[in-house]
Amino acid sequence: MYDRRVQALACAALLAGTVGCASSGPFTPSPEQSAALAAVAGVWHYDEAGTAQAAGLRGTRARDHIHQRASDIGMEMMREQGAGGDAVSGTPTGLRQTMLMLGITHEALTFSPGYGALSATFDSENSIDLPLEGSWVDAQAAQGPIEVRLRWRGDGFAIERRIPGGGTIRDAFSILESGHLLLTREIVWRRAQMVGRIVYDR
Repeated sequence: MYDRRVQALACAALLAGTVGCASSGPFTPSPEQSAALAAVAGVWHYDEAGTAQAAGLRGTRARDHIHQRASDIGMEMMREQGAGGDAVSGTPTGLRQTMLMLGITHEALTFSPGYGALSATFDSENSIDLPLEGSWVDAQAAQGPIEVRLRWRGDGFAIERRIPGGGTIRDAFSILESGHLLLTREIVWRRAQMVGRIVYDR
């Protein structure tokens, strides 16, 4: 009888501890992570000259580069699908939506760090509240429904957009010495592939 009481008390204490841990509040970023969020807060506008310089382009519009690269990657993926074997998985609709989103250069980005979340807006689309602990949330892009999350990369962060039946677009953000915002875009589909860089200014 005594042993059963001791076991019951131990279980209750363990359960209370578990509940206490589960309700300890939202994710708290490190000082470095908080600084990264504060550095990007506000509205950023597409900088064509800065983007062309970051991409090393000459005599062409920078936005054409990322659109062309997305088109090239899309052709590669369709060839792999047709080849079978170790081809990428997905659906024609998912592939099409991924390639459309991959080649878009947003004219404006807005970031608003808040308690437990980062609010992000691409152009005039609805803002998305991204939990700082990195969980996926449902969102609606102009091209269709997607899932979005914030992913920490060291002291910086990336925003990942996952397309149903398609790939994942990863935009990593960092501040250049000039004070500009650098967006480095990758497509993650079987493996991560670099797409291009886009530069923004205040």
